[in-house]
Amino acid sequence: MTTVYFFLAVMFAHGNFADYRDGKELPVTSYKLKYNGEGYLFANPSICTKLLDEFADSASNFTKCSIKHARPIRLCEKCIDHYVKFRESYKNLLQTNLNGTSCETIFISHDRLEVVLNYHDNILAIWNKGNCNDCFNWTKDKPEISNKTYHFYQIFNETMQCIEDNINPKENSTKVCENCMQSYIQLNNYYESLSFDRIGLDIICMDVIDSMNATRSIWSKSLNCCKLRKSPEIIFLCCSGIIACLPVLYYIMVKYCGPIKDLPNILKQSRFKQRILRTVNGIN
Repeated sequence: MTTVYFFLAVMFAHGNFADYRDGKELPVTSYKLKYNGEGYLFANPSICTKLLDEFADSASNFTKCSIKHARPIRLCEKCIDHYVKFRESYKNLLQTNLNGTSCETIFISHDRLEVVLNYHDNILAIWNKGNCNDCFNWTKDKPEISNKTYHFYQIFNETMQCIEDNINPKENSTKVCENCMQSYIQLNNYYESLSFDRIGLDIICMDVIDSMNATRSIWSKSLNCCKLRKSPEIIFLCCSGIIACLPVLYYIMVKYCGPIKDLPNILKQSRFKQRILRTVNGIN
């Protein structure tokens, strides 16, 4: 009997593969099963599926935006709308319930992949790593550019406009350095005032940091404007060195110069002579 079943099975398989070889496709049975948190027999609530689609779209849009504005870094400024929608869609996914069933329990915390949760955490990590919240005021529902960010970019634009107006690739860059020195110093001082460590890595948003770093690179490397400060700095350092050496020179002179070295003995002799004269006058 076993042999008969095996023979029939082989003939059935042979017949199907023969049809496939003749250009016919094998019949495929498709089970459209969906995960509802407990099994795969029932479809997810439509509202949860819709919220999941919105979350997927917002995560995709933010990811695309962040990659497009990776260099120069304008992620915080250019992707803020996508970030707000991403945050709202995830919040809706967590808080929506239908007939006692939470959308969170359907899509989150059920397997090792944790696709939804990991994508949320990764996007949030990028946003927080760039200190992007510092670029905005979050007192209202819709974030607005903070005053310090607005003021920085106001000075930044003035500085870059000055450089653009005065630069001439065919000539020496001394003119642009002299004309834009005050704007650059003002920008640099304001940037340093935004942070406690004067570097900005602690609280300043990455858009501002990248803008300042780019400006410094243009100023010092591309335009070589720092050379204008070399002469005054050298004079200052030389004067400081001379002043610092004066006490050392004085003690060396006191110790090794002859007339000054004999001065204590002269003083001793003078005092001894005065003492004798007082004694003689006292006797008289």
